[in-house]
Amino acid sequence: MAASAIKRLVKQAALRVQRERCHAQHARMAQRLLANIEQYNGALDSSIRRQARDYAHEVLGSAKYAPWLKVYSAVHGAFVEGWIPGDYYQLVVLPCKNGQIGQATNTKTLTKRLLNSTALPDIAYLIDGIGYAADYSVVRAPALIDLLFAADERVFFKPDRSFQGQGIRILGRGDISPETLARLPDGVFQRPVIQHQIFDALTPNSTATLRLTTAKMPDGSVELRAADLRLGRAHDRYVRAVSEIRVPVEMATGVLWPRGFMPDWRQVESHPDTGTSFSNIQIPAFHQAAAVCRRLHQDFPHLGCIGWDIAIDREEGAKIMEWNARHNSIVFSEATTGPSFLGLNWETLWQQHTGSV
Repeated sequence: MAASAIKRLVKQAALRVQRERCHAQHARMAQRLLANIEQYNGALDSSIRRQARDYAHEVLGSAKYAPWLKVYSAVHGAFVEGWIPGDYYQLVVLPCKNGQIGQATNTKTLTKRLLNSTALPDIAYLIDGIGYAADYSVVRAPALIDLLFAADERVFFKPDRSFQGQGIRILGRGDISPETLARLPDGVFQRPVIQHQIFDALTPNSTATLRLTTAKMPDGSVELRAADLRLGRAHDRYVRAVSEIRVPVEMATGVLWPRGFMPDWRQVESHPDTGTSFSNIQIPAFHQAAAVCRRLHQDFPHLGCIGWDIAIDREEGAKIMEWNARHNSIVFSEATTGPSFLGLNWETLWQQHTGSV
């Protein structure tokens, strides 16, 4: 057998192993959440389980995609056609619609260059041990430190290729010196966003963030397809995926659902630490924030789906904390306000994406 053929077979085998690991990881996560939800809502009917398996097999190409469909059904109380499972999104949709360029959204030091937006709270960057201002001009260490604390006594540092709140550091002037700068990885320094007053009653110790998901339509236009509010706990200095409370948002109105979800997807009607109810809360400047995300996505048409983390400041301005086209999970929005991606033909992508099951 030729060396090229052996190399191809080895690569195919490695891809199969990778896919099976992805399926197994998603199945464990979905099964754990389903068990939690069934504790609160009762056991999922066997007929609904069968619908999920049949739909996964017949429409999405493999029954392996059924676990997330069962979770969505348990939250919704019935099975609905059109849902996109989390592993299908990761294995099929992202490679087809975002490709390798989706990785660029994890490089936070590149975001300003790609989006060219004043909505970013970026102050400066560290790249290869060198300091740069927001316009990418070189800034030596002493001047960089002065720049970081010119307007506030603290800054947020986010390393490249970090997401879900991992690796974030809150730094004061006393935490930074030329020596400590030299030890930091590549990353972005961002100024704190003073959130709108309406969020202070919900989460006074960390900045509430909107997760807005935009998708490119078959005709090239961009639409907002999902929205929820992410809230930190009393002990969090910033919102963290492992402890956050997520509250769906009605996209037509920008009003919160009366129920939010804990990390184990237990439903609550108020923030467990502050006791503030979610009912009848209107997100300030919601539609303006959505318009910003749609416009920026329209200007970056290489990506089919983007998750945006947005903070709304005191002046009702939308600040882009992060954007993600590689790890922007859709399972929460699918389970609560979905199906979120009808009309995009994502359910047929597996037929053109070999090795997707």
